[in-house]
Amino acid sequence: MNARSLIRILLMLSMLLPVVVRAADGPVVLYPPDLMFSTEGKVKVFIFSPDKSAPLGATINFKAIEGIEGDHFKKGEISLNPGLNFVEAGGKRLRLYYLPGAKMDRFILQGKKSDEPYIFRAAKIHPALDDGCDGCHTFEDGKLSSKPQKESCYACHTDYSKVEEGKQVFLHTPVAGGECTSCHDPHFSMLPKLQKSEKGCRECHDAFPEDGVVHKPVGYGDCISCHSPHAGPGPKQLIKPGNTLCATCHENPHRQHRSADAKGKLTKVPPDFPVDNSAGKPEMSCTGCHAPHQSAERRLFVKPQGQLCKTCHQL
Repeated sequence: MNARSLIRILLMLSMLLPVVVRAADGPVVLYPPDLMFSTEGKVKVFIFSPDKSAPLGATINFKAIEGIEGDHFKKGEISLNPGLNFVEAGGKRLRLYYLPGAKMDRFILQGKKSDEPYIFRAAKIHPALDDGCDGCHTFEDGKLSSKPQKESCYACHTDYSKVEEGKQVFLHTPVAGGECTSCHDPHFSMLPKLQKSEKGCRECHDAFPEDGVVHKPVGYGDCISCHSPHAGPGPKQLIKPGNTLCATCHENPHRQHRSADAKGKLTKVPPDFPVDNSAGKPEMSCTGCHAPHQSAERRLFVKPQGQLCKTCHQL
């Protein structure tokens, strides 16, 4: 029997074996998560225990975890064996896979052909856990509570609502509401920046139609090339205001159309045509002619080219 076959058997047995630990209202492992992949032999462990005087009852590979310190919020370190490891606490069994020195962030273990594969992923831990859970939580009268997110998060992270005098900032709605955990996990994540969802922005924002012409950053799902996820100097959290943003990639596009001053008798710019002042002087806004995300027309025109030209040019 090879090593992979043995590991598959252990995984199946792990789902059948009874968990001889405390009831569900006992200790809770905050970290590490189930199906975690590690390239290091030692892993931090954080456990919340409602009853600080009760035995912890947590095990690693069916042996008691030692060296875990703290009252209600306990932390320490566990040593892993190469291959599959089991952590048990609070009525739950967690599976960790350790592959020494591996240069990857996930490990796929295929079960039987009829079974879904087991996917072990590397996790990114929130550094705040090292400072203690009481930086974000309180435990009073037997109840675990979270402090207001603005109080907790802004103790370490930037308060985006505070800007220099004379400047304007546009906040992402969750940021304005102090709802950081709508996008970020407060403990750990398998994704960069402790993101909660692989969908990213599309967790809340609908995808644009894929037909017609799609602006390349949109097609790549690279929303943050134009929008800040937290706060920006332009509306809709644009990282730069108005035409200044477009000019970051599109240098000096058709200058004759950028002036807000009508030149010639056959040109008459409508009074409601978008005008931009981000470059320090009035210019026709790029969005007056081009859609920033997707369009049914070539070159992201907001309407068919013939109709668009007639907006200003009287023939």
